[in-house]
Amino acid sequence: MNKNESFESVRLFFRGITESDADCLVKWRSDSEIIRYFRNTSPVTIQSHNDWFNNSYLNNNSRFDFIIYDKESNKRIGTVGVNAVNYNDFSCEISYMIAERDFRGKSLAKESVLAVMERIGHYGIRVFRAEIHADNTASIKMIEKLGFESYSKNDNFFVYINTIQ
Repeated sequence: MNKNESFESVRLFFRGITESDADCLVKWRSDSEIIRYFRNTSPVTIQSHNDWFNNSYLNNNSRFDFIIYDKESNKRIGTVGVNAVNYNDFSCEISYMIAERDFRGKSLAKESVLAVMERIGHYGIRVFRAEIHADNTASIKMIEKLGFESYSKNDNFFVYINTIQ
């Protein structure tokens, strides 16, 4: 997998994040309604985002993040990605957010997760992990519908695992 890949699903288009996405990523990552479910609940700035992007993300060969576009409106609506990709044990962690309120509750997070699982599955990844804040009931219901099973609890986060054959 590479950071410049793009792919699509029925209603969505995905492309690797770039420097030009800083504005929306900072906006979303600073929205208190969204970040309350993150491990790091501190808002980010353009400077801190750009530092992370250039000094950490671009050099991390085990993390791949994608902007989610709604095909109908061509609007950026969120992100989906994989982190801690381990090609030796065929595993990764999945992260996702539908940040634009008008696009929530339409099963787009589910479609995004399935699309990124299928995409990274082409690289042999079969074990998927998701850490979800205990209060994020919508995300918990969605991930369970996808066949993820609760594995453990770490602080205020449930760890879910799904193994695809």
